[in-house]
Amino acid sequence: MARLGATHLQLARIVVAGLALMLGACDPPDLTHGDDYQAALREADAARVAGNMDTAIPLYDRALQANPQGSEAKLGLGQALLAIGAAEQAAAQFRDVLARHGDNSTARRGLAAALIAMGQPTLAEQQVDEALRANANDYRALNLLGVLLDMQGRHAEAQANYRRGLDLMPDDPGLRSNYGLSLAITGQAQAAIGLLVPVASSRQSTPRIRQNLAFAYAMAGDLGNALQLCRRDMDEIYAQRQLAYYAQLRSLPPEMRSAEFRRNPMFAPQGAPHATAGL
Repeated sequence: MARLGATHLQLARIVVAGLALMLGACDPPDLTHGDDYQAALREADAARVAGNMDTAIPLYDRALQANPQGSEAKLGLGQALLAIGAAEQAAAQFRDVLARHGDNSTARRGLAAALIAMGQPTLAEQQVDEALRANANDYRALNLLGVLLDMQGRHAEAQANYRRGLDLMPDDPGLRSNYGLSLAITGQAQAAIGLLVPVASSRQSTPRIRQNLAFAYAMAGDLGNALQLCRRDMDEIYAQRQLAYYAQLRSLPPEMRSAEFRRNPMFAPQGAPHATAGL
């Protein structure tokens, strides 16, 4: 069977992150730094959380000019770069923090997410394993492990790890989004809808979460609700094209649907520009 005509942008709107991501909070700021560093860091963090990466990135750069070794700014900058798809640059920031603070869990997860986005799942899995050895209850690391397993087509194992994470943090939007997508891919559309509706309707909603829900509605045959959600984040022409693509995916058996996702390099937790998914 010929491959479906999905663009990378189409898949980017329905797969996770997260990595990809709702970006997790960095470790508490080091208050020994100067006022210029702290002021820039506060503004940068606020802009990143609000999804304004164009503002956040230069503010993190300003903070690092005031304190070139500022781990908090490097972590925030790495997360912001990951959110715009600059995975290699993000990885450099996370590696720099780990070189000086090898036990920093935020940097470890960030590096894993960047490696997934760079198409290096084996190296990413090493980082996730290290994070889970340090803390078996790291729900954000369990989220990343689920993504890695989904990318290998090991959906049942992925879903088990998402459930473990949700047992620890039931309302985490990244876990819910990724678990819901995995369920929809494997033909469990109603379960996916039940999982995604609360978070897609909340203040934590992002375009990615809404599109995961749109995909789940389409897999359940509810094209009306799927189209309404597509329209929230796309113009009418693109929304109609996205709906048609979802309908194509619905016509496939779960194994072929999974393969269609996995053969596309955008099946990775790269945050959309307004994503805030969990590291």
